[in-house]
Amino acid sequence: MADRDRFDQWSYFEERGLAGAFVCSWVEAPDHRAVVTALRAEEETLVCDLNQARRWHHPLSQEDVVWVAEQSPGWVVLLAVSGLSPWRILEPLTQLGGRAYHLSYYVDEVSEPVYINGGEWEDIPEDHWDRPRQEGAGLVGSSSGVARELNFYLAALAYTTGRFIDDTWFTTPGLLCRIPDGAWAP
Repeated sequence: MADRDRFDQWSYFEERGLAGAFVCSWVEAPDHRAVVTALRAEEETLVCDLNQARRWHHPLSQEDVVWVAEQSPGWVVLLAVSGLSPWRILEPLTQLGGRAYHLSYYVDEVSEPVYINGGEWEDIPEDHWDRPRQEGAGLVGSSSGVARELNFYLAALAYTTGRFIDDTWFTTPGLLCRIPDGAWAP
C-alpha cells in the first residue's frame, strides 16, 4: 500500500495475524548475530524473515522463540514469536553502554515502553516523545485507542532506531531462535 500513512505501523501486525499479542524489544548492538549469541540460541536457529517466522506465532506457548534481525545500523529488533518476553535478557545486553527499549501488548492492554541504558533501567527521556507528539502519530490508526497508542509508541521507537515498520520490515532477513531451557534467568 503505497498510500498508507507511515505512522499506521500497527496495521501491519493486524494484517498478518500478529496483533493478538505483541512483545518486542529494540537493542543497540553491532549486529543481530551478536544478540543471538548473547541469547545463547546460536545452536537452534533458522534463517527466515518475519513473514516466515510468524508460522511459529504462539504467544502463550511454553517454548521461547524469538525472531532477531537488523532494525537499522546499530539497532537490532527482537520479536517474541512464542513464549515469554525477551525483556529478561535486555539488561545484560546493554551493560556495555548500549540502550534498549521494550514494548508489549496483550489483550487490549498496552504496557508503556521501558528503557534500559547501559544496563540500568531508567525513565524514557521526555524528549523521546516530542517528535511523534508534534507530528500526530497518536492520531493515526483504526478506531481502536490501542492502535493509536501503539502507533504513537512505534513512531517514537522508529525515530530513535531509524526505521519505521512497513512491508519491508517483515521481509528483512533474520534468525528465528529457539531459546534453550535455562538460558534466561527467571
